Amino acid sequence: MSIYPLDISDDGALSNAYLIECAANEQARPGWLGIGAEARALGWRANDGWTNHLIGAWDHTTLLGFAASMTSDDVPDTTWIFTWVHPEHQGRGLGTALVRAAEKESPQQTTRFVTSAYRRTLDEIAALENHFVGPLGYTAATTETVVELDLQSSRLVHPAAIDGYTVSTYINGVPERFREQVGQLKGLVDAEAPNGELGWSETTVSPAEYASEIDLWVAQRSTVIESIAVDSDGDVAAWTCLVTANTANKPAHIEGTLVLNQHRGHGLGAAVKLASLDSARALGNIQFVRTSSDDQNTWMRSINAAIGFVPVETEVLFQKIRTAAE
Repeated sequence: MSIYPLDISDDGALSNAYLIECAANEQARPGWLGIGAEARALGWRANDGWTNHLIGAWDHTTLLGFAASMTSDDVPDTTWIFTWVHPEHQGRGLGTALVRAAEKESPQQTTRFVTSAYRRTLDEIAALENHFVGPLGYTAATTETVVELDLQSSRLVHPAAIDGYTVSTYINGVPERFREQVGQLKGLVDAEAPNGELGWSETTVSPAEYASEIDLWVAQRSTVIESIAVDSDGDVAAWTCLVTANTANKPAHIEGTLVLNQHRGHGLGAAVKLASLDSARALGNIQFVRTSSDDQNTWMRSINAAIGFVPVETEVLFQKIRTAAE
């Protein structure tokens, strides 16, 4: 076995990597559906403020598994590490070797590594931690419950109009006049919600970054549905974003929801989320919608439960502090 980088510009290499990603995810998450090789390649190659390195484990010219090292320009001290090994080749230490290679590929300014995994049960999470990520030095930082809504059969109950606010919904991008403020809310989603030991900080999304993100989703054949609540001064007080799947039967997902602190207590979170769900239902081709929130985020969990979302799996996030030897 040899370990060396994949060429992100090579269509064939990325297609093979995508097939391995699908096989590994389908084994760990029965029923999982990918976004398609072309859409996945667009994501790996996007000029979106992330530096991506892919490292493969090879048997001569056959790819057995690969890992990704991903670092955001906005948070250069944190590198995300992911690995996928084809089920036929698991249990041979390939995942461990790939994680270590991906860590070495990370920038010098990286001070911690973060990864995440989805599993159906807590026993499966414990097994993953005990037999794979734990021995590599990773510890659980927080957990999120993934919930799902059967959009077509659910009865969406809307609250009364909220005095002083106007809720509106937009497809594939909010108007230019709102993009700076929406970018500020997007940058607060992880920082203001409970996040265990991760300690996320605010990372404002500029209008140019916002436009690039929308363009990538559209290029991947998704539809972006955003709802915002605007106060009487014309300022954005709440925001949510739902992205439709580009693959038949794959659930749409809610990217994030945030209400600015000074506007909380009026029901704006539920209002914008329900507005986006209404728009998604009107498209006519979305059966299920998924979202997740930290298990300590009782506010968002209560909103989702009231709408009709039900738990389907758990996401666990692990982190590891980089040592001088790594």
